[in-house]
Amino acid sequence: MLRITTAVFAVILALLLPTLSGGATRQHPAAAADVRPNAEARTYAEPRPKIAIILDDLGYNRPAGEQALQLPGNITYAIIPFTPHGVALAQAAHDRNREVILHLPMESSDPDRRLDQGGLTSDLDEAQVKQRVQQALDAVPHIVGLNNHMGSSVTADVNIMHWLMQAVQDRPLYFIDSMTNPHSVANHSALHYQIPSLKRDIFLDNVQSEAAIDRMFRSLVRIAHKRGHAIAIGHPYPATLDYLATALPRLESMGVELVDASELVMYYGQPVDQPIDLQEIMDVIVAMPAPASQRLNFSN
Repeated sequence: MLRITTAVFAVILALLLPTLSGGATRQHPAAAADVRPNAEARTYAEPRPKIAIILDDLGYNRPAGEQALQLPGNITYAIIPFTPHGVALAQAAHDRNREVILHLPMESSDPDRRLDQGGLTSDLDEAQVKQRVQQALDAVPHIVGLNNHMGSSVTADVNIMHWLMQAVQDRPLYFIDSMTNPHSVANHSALHYQIPSLKRDIFLDNVQSEAAIDRMFRSLVRIAHKRGHAIAIGHPYPATLDYLATALPRLESMGVELVDASELVMYYGQPVDQPIDLQEIMDVIVAMPAPASQRLNFSN
């Protein structure tokens, strides 16, 4: 039997870790090009804190959706599937080089909240959950990710969230947990299945007044300055759209940068590398050619 000293094993690990870890996680769908600033760029200027703003509930009201598309900057548009104008708004956003995600309906704990077509409910079995997810994903073109619409009931259901992520994991998508339930397991489930994922930080417009939205927007900026990034969710309410139309052009003076949600997920929402299998290490060792100038001693 081969025996490896601790020191030699440490050297082998140092040599092999870059090779072995290369395939441990999926590349983020929107990360075809690495947009992180390179070392030379950081020498001259550190990047500003980044924020992402997701506008939910698009698809029913076409005028509101079209007004939302006129906002400046990299807004991310979350579109409910099977809505009268969802496909057209997704196409229009894509034509403007804006990011589109699926706003997947999920059961609320509030019995008065109507569930949209194709939504996930607590009484569905595994096959039904996966079928509904696949149908919703196919219903909205150009999506690069998804988040939950409502869902304060089922996002805390471990089984349903696992089935959801199993249906998503073979597609190059990311997931944003809207955090409609503080006990949500959606983000954890996504990361478990190697799906890049982050949580929402701020709801901009639970109170639809300019003053209230302004307070939440400033909270978003403060979080970004403190942590380096933050995610807000808003809705195509008149007060929200009017506020963003005036606030977004002032972001530079606030010291933050508006980016697609995918950019934040690429930086901060990648799953942790899986543990390296020791047998895999040994297989690579066996396959390696012997060094020309030295021999590893496995007899100690």
